[in-house]
Amino acid sequence: MMKKVPFQAVAPILKHFELSDDVVETVDPALSPEQLVTHLLKLEANIDLANFWAHALPMRESIWWACIGVSKRTEVLKPLEKQVLDASLAWVKNPTEPLRRQIEVLIEKLPNESASKWLGMAVFWSGSGSIAPIDNPIVMPAEFLYAKAVGGAVNTAAALPEWDGYKLFYKDVFRSAMDLANGGTGTVEG
Repeated sequence: MMKKVPFQAVAPILKHFELSDDVVETVDPALSPEQLVTHLLKLEANIDLANFWAHALPMRESIWWACIGVSKRTEVLKPLEKQVLDASLAWVKNPTEPLRRQIEVLIEKLPNESASKWLGMAVFWSGSGSIAPIDNPIVMPAEFLYAKAVGGAVNTAAALPEWDGYKLFYKDVFRSAMDLANGGTGTVEG
């Protein structure tokens, strides 16, 4: 059993997101997390596996994992995207409300095709504070909304801008996710 994913079967994790149509029929919800990871790797179902890790890891580890993924594409990040990445890394290490709100402002200027925007959304939707404007009544994000953004960040970093290294990218980030799941830092090199 993975230290940070304490489930005997993946059913409780799978209820929070949908597997792709071509994969869902091949997955038994009674599989262990390790078995599902092996199965999805064998199918090369990278988007589904990224979404699984985003939902399976605890919130801060999940967002840290997205930081690791986005960091692997720093050479293509624009200055504002790098600023969001740096602020998100700082937030994971010390999650303060002012920093979360600062990230909210920064990501407003980024397009949806930006992995950094999705990373910033994960921080903003982390559940550590309201997602309503500051002077409005408190509105907490839906459960696992941050995980949707984590999956978006990792999968966007893999795909955009287009490059030939996406398969190695997924291999590296999945290795990091497994390390995190087993209680490591996620900063393993392959």
